[in-house]
Amino acid sequence: MNSSTIFVTYNPRNDFEQTLAIRLQTLGAVHGFDMLLPDRFGGKPLVSQETEYRIKSADYFVLFSTSPLTPTVQEEIKVAYQHLKDKSRIIIVYDRVKNLHHGSNCTEVYIDSSKSTAQEILQQTISSIQQNQAQKIKKDAQNALGAFLLIGLGLLALNSATSK
Repeated sequence: MNSSTIFVTYNPRNDFEQTLAIRLQTLGAVHGFDMLLPDRFGGKPLVSQETEYRIKSADYFVLFSTSPLTPTVQEEIKVAYQHLKDKSRIIIVYDRVKNLHHGSNCTEVYIDSSKSTAQEILQQTISSIQQNQAQKIKKDAQNALGAFLLIGLGLLALNSATSK
């Protein structure tokens, strides 16, 4: 089975999101995904050539957002949509924050991890992805992506529970 490539991004200067992205990179790689993160070193422009290359190499673009989307992430979303042309493959999960200034080129899921269970959030996320599918994703790929998203949602919920 070919492994899916997932680009996981985060809002710059958001330590929690960056830590979550790095943890997801590690966990995803252990479970057979090819994982990519943005190149954000050395004062590069909004989206460096390396980041653009990584986005264009990915099958999925994922962001767990706990703060309004920065211009950098908004540009990354545009690059992802130009490449993937399938908003079911561009997944943004907002936790108690929503920023819709980037148009409708992605699957957005608004959650409150302090009020919903991980299972409820996963069902909501999968439902949103299915509604936005431009092309059918194989069932095993969908299950693998669901497992990956569940891990991210669990880490997000854990942060919410410990920050009270």
